Amino acid sequence: MIKIDEEIRKKYKIQPPPQNIIFEYGKEDIEKYMQEKGFIIESVHSINCLEEKIETVLQEELDFYIKEEACEKILEHCHSMALKGKEAMGFLIGDVKYWEGLYSIVYDIATASLDASPVYVRFRREAFEEIFDKLDEISYEYVMVGWYHSHLGYSSFMSSIDLDTQKKYFNQPFHAALVVDPITREMKAFRLIENECREIPYAIFK
Repeated sequence: MIKIDEEIRKKYKIQPPPQNIIFEYGKEDIEKYMQEKGFIIESVHSINCLEEKIETVLQEELDFYIKEEACEKILEHCHSMALKGKEAMGFLIGDVKYWEGLYSIVYDIATASLDASPVYVRFRREAFEEIFDKLDEISYEYVMVGWYHSHLGYSSFMSSIDLDTQKKYFNQPFHAALVVDPITREMKAFRLIENECREIPYAIFK
């Protein structure tokens, strides 16, 4: 165990997590935060979602941080797509660091052309070239630390389809899935831990 711990510390930069926290999930109300940012949708049609909800337990340790500018981009994307009656999706771009354990941090997002409806979303075929072009513009060494997508009025949770996506593409210990519901004003984060889906707390920092 000590040898594994030493190897992890050699692989990742040792640095304390962000200190300038402006929001911490579980201690503050994300609905209030989204309202203050102006991401409010007053009226929508009810959506009948048949997605199977994966039951999760909330992890206690905080090991997922989102830069405020990145969070605003995520919320803006989900909000603007919801106004069109469509789900949103994109990648979380950031880094993985070590400080009394691994933690991941989101600095930016990458998204592109989507094929979306009120109950599903996927990238169009041409989207990946757009995303690669955006990633080429990033001036720092980045890690893809997960993905985000939105639900429209039926709350934030991981469905069985979402879990399949997580297991197939985002199965590293630092990968996270961020699920935003811009209508009910919810935002939750999830991660695979020992091949099980767990909800994880997150913090937004300046």
